[in-house]
Amino acid sequence: MQEQSQATPDYISLTEVAKIAPGRPSTNCVWRWCRRGVRGRDGERVRLQHVRIGGMIYTTRHWLDEFGRRLAEADARYFELCDAAANVQRAGQRRRPRPPTQFEQDHRTAIDETEVELAKAGI
Repeated sequence: MQEQSQATPDYISLTEVAKIAPGRPSTNCVWRWCRRGVRGRDGERVRLQHVRIGGMIYTTRHWLDEFGRRLAEADARYFELCDAAANVQRAGQRRRPRPPTQFEQDHRTAIDETEVELAKAGI
């Protein structure tokens, strides 16, 4: 009996991946993850690592976890860039006051009229 020098990964079929992946994607969807990948929010294309053995395509749970982690990292980079750009934009511009509402304008007018009447009365 020969000993294996390296542990062989536990390959799983794309059909099995479709059953265990979050959201229960179709087998065709998992195939697209392998072939075309998924574009992260930062524009990076992330592919699910796979092997072809004979006429079948396999991946591993580890590769599936790695695929999800890389997508999450791509999204995190995108959100960090968005936050940084928003902070730069906020720091570079003064905040303009919003125009007063009709109620606020009417209220200000009433206060001004009352102050005029009080001034005429000497109060």
